[in-house]
Amino acid sequence: MDSQKTLVFLHGWGATAKIFNTVFYYLKDEFNIRYFDLPGFGNTPIEKVMTLKDYAEFVYKFLKKNNIKEPIIIGHSFGGAIAVKLSLLHPKSISKLILVSASAVRQPRRKMLLLKKLADVLKPLLPKKLRKFILKILRLDKTDYAQIDSQKLKETFKKIINEDLSPYLSSVKIPTLVIWGEKDIVTPLKEGEIIAKSIPNAKLSVIKNAGHFRFLEKPEEFIKLIKEFIAL
Repeated sequence: MDSQKTLVFLHGWGATAKIFNTVFYYLKDEFNIRYFDLPGFGNTPIEKVMTLKDYAEFVYKFLKKNNIKEPIIIGHSFGGAIAVKLSLLHPKSISKLILVSASAVRQPRRKMLLLKKLADVLKPLLPKKLRKFILKILRLDKTDYAQIDSQKLKETFKKIINEDLSPYLSSVKIPTLVIWGEKDIVTPLKEGEIIAKSIPNAKLSVIKNAGHFRFLEKPEEFIKLIKEFIAL
């Protein structure tokens, strides 16, 4: 296997690049691994309200600055949506796409909208500790929206979740592997099937008994799928 191939990892919303540490361990001896925190997360501050296009351009600038040519982009969840957007804006900058539970398709999610509204109402009315306690009791403390403290990031979140890439997926011409967890409740398998059917010649691989973070739940199976796809 070509040890010079470069893999660029894009993490999901609320995470940092460190979430891929287990995957890095399995791949570091065979590939050139590149990763970074996206704006608003980890060590990268967010300087303005951003759109999906802004994030894609941020990644593209990283590739250009570091002279990374035709890498394989691996995007998880929100990072997967960025990867799709990047492939549409700069298709020649990528050799292959690996989309892991990519949040690129927006199906109606009434419950999520309700949770966001409730969290938004609670935040200004209650002291921080009491708000966290109530959100925990209501099981809303883990929702993306409830945990956003930055106003810029909150406005960014609103823009991101309202962007549906499904009408543009047929324009993705890059070889694509779509990896999904059979029991993913964050981005249901139905969305993975839509993505795989919409992108020409994309391959869908479903990992049984795995959820949204299948690279943590079943890393060896996840790595096997990646290596097989890269070797094609």
